[in-house]
Amino acid sequence: RIAIVGAGAVGSYYGGRIWESVRCSNSTDVLFHLRNEHYAHCVENGITVTSIDGNINIPSDELLAYSTTEDMAKSVKDEDDDSHAFDWVIVALKSSSLDAVPELIKPLTSPETRVLVIMNGLIEDDLTEMMREEQGLECKAVYGGMALICSNRLSPGVIDHSYAGKLVVGVAYSADADDDGYCKWVESDKKAIMDLFEPVTPVPFEFEDNLLRGRWWKNCWNLPFNGISVAMGGITTDRIVGDPSLRKLAYKVMDETIATANADLAKHGFPEEDYLPEDTREKMMVFTDTMGAYKPSTMLDLHARKPMEVKYLFKTALDRATKLGVPVPHLETLVSQIEAFQRHYKLY
Repeated sequence: RIAIVGAGAVGSYYGGRIWESVRCSNSTDVLFHLRNEHYAHCVENGITVTSIDGNINIPSDELLAYSTTEDMAKSVKDEDDDSHAFDWVIVALKSSSLDAVPELIKPLTSPETRVLVIMNGLIEDDLTEMMREEQGLECKAVYGGMALICSNRLSPGVIDHSYAGKLVVGVAYSADADDDGYCKWVESDKKAIMDLFEPVTPVPFEFEDNLLRGRWWKNCWNLPFNGISVAMGGITTDRIVGDPSLRKLAYKVMDETIATANADLAKHGFPEEDYLPEDTREKMMVFTDTMGAYKPSTMLDLHARKPMEVKYLFKTALDRATKLGVPVPHLETLVSQIEAFQRHYKLY
């Protein structure tokens, strides 16, 4: 049993790909947690994903949709077994909802459940602490997922995947690790996630040995491109890479991000071979050059006047740089502008 919690632009895509890969299996169920008008629409019409890698259509009569995780848990309860547990719980909410995750997934977990959290930002420290404090919540392992994908929700139940789709996953916590050290894992943790995504052939999947490095790698895109987009009042990525001044600014923010990342990795005792290489900046720029007029998630939130992912996506990275003594003047200016938008429009 696989639960997709937060089936929006990202959750519907990856959840849809998993559903597609096990559709003919009698031994695997994929259940979707949807909210508000998204749930109401999908119950009647199913989920539709238009994708550069092949469209996905989950008909309403095949869609296992639930508006609460309690109802999801009850639907799979075995009369001979009091457990409501799922094998996998995949969370694809925005980091602005991080506080809600432990209580949300608790009905779905057991000591054998593996949890994958696909979110932006440096969330692991707070997430693992929140999960430990949530009485009755147990799991086998917690993974962090970094999605390098252009996917937007066009309307309730309708998702457009326009570019990329790579998913990079590392381990945040493992019940089987010898110690409770930072991002420790064992081979069975790697095998479990590889086995889950191996049949999901349209998704380029990569296991990240070092989750902290993986988070900073994704920040090398998020901080400059989500950041500049919002600081400019909400512009698409093609306008950033196409403007000489904004392109130069993006490079400077990436340089500051890489410097902070490597200082953070050093502080946690990781060897130099784990550091982010300098060519990360050029790879991210080339990636962005070819994605077209993409609307980053925080840009969409700004325009829709919805809560923005400021704390974990921007502020945590800035705070960490400050504590590490890494000068990041360009990032600091971006974060100040983003926080001003957040305060002005009350996007909390």
